[in-house]
Order: sequence, then C-alpha cells, then structure tokens
Amino acid sequence: MSRVLVIDDSPMLLELTVRALTAAGYEASGAPDLTTLDQKLATGPFALILVDVNMPEMFGDDVVEFLRQVKNVSSKLILYSDISEEELAAKAKNSGADGYILKSGGLEGVLGGVMGLIGAPALNIPAAALED
Repeated sequence: MSRVLVIDDSPMLLELTVRALTAAGYEASGAPDLTTLDQKLATGPFALILVDVNMPEMFGDDVVEFLRQVKNVSSKLILYSDISEEELAAKAKNSGADGYILKSGGLEGVLGGVMGLIGAPALNIPAAALED
C-alpha cells in the first residue's frame, strides 16, 4: 500500500507536496484541518501520514499522539516542519512519531524521506504485460 496523507494548514505547501508525491507514484491526498483529517481517515488506512508541526488548531506532535492513542492509527506518523532539526527530533521522539522530515529539504527531501520510510510506490503494471 502506498497511500500517503499530508496534513498541513498552508494551502500552497499542501498542494505542492501532494502533487509531488502523486507524480512520484504514491496515492497522495491532503488535509488542511482536523475535520478533513477525520474524513480522510474514514477512507481507509494510509501507509504514512505526514504531519505539519505548526498548525492553528493543534500542534503536529499533539496530532500524532491523538492519532495513536485515540484513533488507534497504525500508519507511520512523520512530523514535518521548518523548526530546527534538534527541536523537531525531540518533538518526534516525545510524541511517539516514527520520524521527521525537515521542510528545509524541499520537495526532494520529502520524497526521499517518504521513500526511505515506506519504500518506492508500487508500479501499476498489468499482469499480462509481465508475461511477455
């Protein structure tokens, strides 16, 4: 399964990140707020959920704890921010996140981080094409 959910309150960054993940072959979608997050979670499990740290409704590390403890989400939960790496690493560890990705690494950093955590997306090659 290569479904990825991005949670970020910045509409532009959310769209760019989802587009980059989709172009790389992941089934990516975005959630700009907690209401949309709940709706997306209802569509089925995700391999990885990328969570922005600084959001108006709730901090990302609190979202990670909520997803693990209240929603029983088993997806890889990754914090994503432009705060210092030391602070982000501490937030990831304290919240129970599976890791973190720095926004300063750009979209290439996000793609590399996601691939490193859940692998490259599966190619959708029809079985008949593999028989030749």
